[in-house]
Amino acid sequence: MSYQESAYIPTSTTFQSRYNGPCPENMTEEQKYLRQTILDSRPRTGLSGPFGPWLAVPSIARPSQELGKIVRYETSLSMRESELIILLTGAKFKSEAEFDIHVGEAMRAGIGIDVINSIPRGDDVEFSLENVKKHMIPLLEKEITSVGKGDLQHRDVPIVLFVAELLETNTVSDETYSTTKQLLGGDDSVLVEITAIVGYYAYVAYTLNVFRIAS
Repeated sequence: MSYQESAYIPTSTTFQSRYNGPCPENMTEEQKYLRQTILDSRPRTGLSGPFGPWLAVPSIARPSQELGKIVRYETSLSMRESELIILLTGAKFKSEAEFDIHVGEAMRAGIGIDVINSIPRGDDVEFSLENVKKHMIPLLEKEITSVGKGDLQHRDVPIVLFVAELLETNTVSDETYSTTKQLLGGDDSVLVEITAIVGYYAYVAYTLNVFRIAS
């Protein structure tokens, strides 16, 4: 564990789950097959997060796993950009487990602990576009400047502002849409990817929250 990782204190490790999914010994052949497929595709994390409950309904688990793989690893976004989106989504939906699970991934993608801790969440600072602008954006810009990567600022900030507005208002303004599209290269498909990541991890957050899955 790095120093940065040790500086973050997870809040969901002691959750008492309501439901972790079907027991392996009681699974159907289809569930066993899906379970093994998920384990094979996730050698480091295993059957964590929402996958246990999803396995109760194979027709839900199968496409959920496939969509998760696509939005996580097969978009044009960098891992850093994806993790910023996921953390914001976890914060908005008050999914402590989702946030905790992705902190380590975010830091490995180059996001500093100060930026992570500045994301408005919990009871102290309500999630809102205004609070993202006030608390997170200055630290994000400072981090980008300190590592000398102006190209990151070109994308990180508009992505974060687009996502924060989407999460607060359930849509984005014409101005936000056109500005973000222009700053990200002029292709609408990038906005499709960003929106898909938000939507998928909102679904994950609901699953983790309802079944009280620990990180």
